[in-house]
Amino acid sequence: MTLECFKPITIGNMKLRNRFVRSATVEGMATNKGQPIPLLKKFYSDLADGGIALIITGASLVESYKNLPDIEGVGFPSAIDNDRFIRDWQDIVSEVHQHGARIAMQIVHPGRQDDPNLRTPIAPSAVPLENKDIVPHEMTVEEIHAMVEKFAQAGRRAYESGFDAVQLHGGHGYLISNFLSPYTNRRTDEYGGSTLNRARFVLDILKRVHELIGTHFPVPIKMNCDDFIEGGMTGHEAVAIAKILTQAGIAAIEVTGGIASNNPQRTYAKGINKREKEAYFRSYAKAIKENISNPVILVGGLRSLEVSEKLITDGITDLVSMSRPFIREPGLIQRWMEGDLKRAQCISCNKCHDNMYWGGYLRCYMKKG
Repeated sequence: MTLECFKPITIGNMKLRNRFVRSATVEGMATNKGQPIPLLKKFYSDLADGGIALIITGASLVESYKNLPDIEGVGFPSAIDNDRFIRDWQDIVSEVHQHGARIAMQIVHPGRQDDPNLRTPIAPSAVPLENKDIVPHEMTVEEIHAMVEKFAQAGRRAYESGFDAVQLHGGHGYLISNFLSPYTNRRTDEYGGSTLNRARFVLDILKRVHELIGTHFPVPIKMNCDDFIEGGMTGHEAVAIAKILTQAGIAAIEVTGGIASNNPQRTYAKGINKREKEAYFRSYAKAIKENISNPVILVGGLRSLEVSEKLITDGITDLVSMSRPFIREPGLIQRWMEGDLKRAQCISCNKCHDNMYWGGYLRCYMKKG
């Protein structure tokens, strides 16, 4: 009998061969201007060949760093703010498709968590960054409208690059998350205050993407279920926002949590060495799934096939998403499909993430060879 997690599913008009998703992680395989380098193509090719159904790219900037030289960087994110990148992405997408996988581009602006050494951080409100002497620029309404267009044009470029979907990064304290959260959004105009008003930035992006491309192109979102900070987004409001976005045409919701600048351990916990520690956002995913009709994707500490399967059969989520295990083992899903059911080799040490930000490409620092 075929396990549920190995059965196909559809997100919008995007057909997936199974329920396993590679969750986005910045790979650092781009030039300082954000142009992907050949190493990124090999990285995604290995993931696609490893049996994953849907690869979500590392967060690609809707606005790259203009004041940097156009040279190969180490640790820099990719970007999708220039049409000249389309040809590079077309080549990458084609490679992924040859291995039977689908690929979605995740688009993002860092918002208040941007690097102040490269440009001034921006946010809906001038709320200082946690534990740092950084106060972001409070965006004007005109600047908000301009940023909506930058996100929408990034979605258009992803579509023209051949991507199967474009995911909005609405979690972890980046710009979309800044608008959704009452902690970072203290505006009193149409983009702040009520839950609906704080969701307006996303709604405007979604509407504009649909105007440029059409409603047939899936636009999922990665969204916080809880900010885990006093005055921030809570699970109850996350459900309300999920309902608003679903009614507006969001294709799927990937459930995550935490603000990176405040408590990164809430976002990617260490020491996931027992089944009981896996899927630490499961209760939030269940609440969201019970209130929307579109697919739910659950990320957060998944390491074993048994837990993944039970989450789906118990109706907690429709798809399961991982990142760190695939850095260690890009062929993990293929291994499970072939009958080797041992849990992922990833030990959740977070060196892959932490070391990348010290300079270097994303890789497993515990893996031999």
